[in-house]
Amino acid sequence: MLEVRNVSVRYDKAIVALECVDFAAEKGGVVALLGPNGAGKTTLMKAVAGMLPFEQGEVVEGNITFEGKRVDREHPAVITRSGIALVQDGRQCFRELTIAENLRAASFVHPNGAEERLDTVFRYFPFLKEMQERQAGHLSGGQLQMLVIGMALMGNPKLLMLDEPSLGLSPVMVQGVFNIVEKMHRDLGMTVIVAEQTVPRLLQIATDVYVLSRGRVVMHTSPAEADQDALQRVYLS
Repeated sequence: MLEVRNVSVRYDKAIVALECVDFAAEKGGVVALLGPNGAGKTTLMKAVAGMLPFEQGEVVEGNITFEGKRVDREHPAVITRSGIALVQDGRQCFRELTIAENLRAASFVHPNGAEERLDTVFRYFPFLKEMQERQAGHLSGGQLQMLVIGMALMGNPKLLMLDEPSLGLSPVMVQGVFNIVEKMHRDLGMTVIVAEQTVPRLLQIATDVYVLSRGRVVMHTSPAEADQDALQRVYLS
């Protein structure tokens, strides 16, 4: 479904963020994208989503294709409409709007079928339905995480990318988030890429594992082979 081939990324035409990265996501898979802080995980996701130009970044080499079509030169809106959704680590939403208003705003990308998708979001996140008139700025970190995932679903994505969804959450909330990700993948057949530093729960649901370090892919393996000892050696190298 997604192919990243020999991609290199620079910021401000000088700072090397990714170097000759090869990466792929099979349709219906769950890809764990692991690596320490500064490894290039977020940059890779933003390259796929077309977000780099907003941060003076650019793909200077290689290409990115989604369902056979090249997307690395496309505008983010075009990429979003093609079926790629990125949930960034800042839990970005309209904090002054209610939960319901945020979800409706997120449906503008694909207005057809919005009511059915809203029902789907409420099925996975019942608290969003119960609290839909609450202002987003009054939600906890875990509740915000679930809201922004719900907003991504409102765009009817084929590929959902989550950038460190566990960041700042309690262990119980982390478990809840990954339980929902697993259920969405199973029920909807959605392809999912999750970037994390390391989360054992993620490796339980992943079908493929890539590890980045200093802007390069240093490991591509099965979840069974991505044990803590192997990851620790990469992180400390």
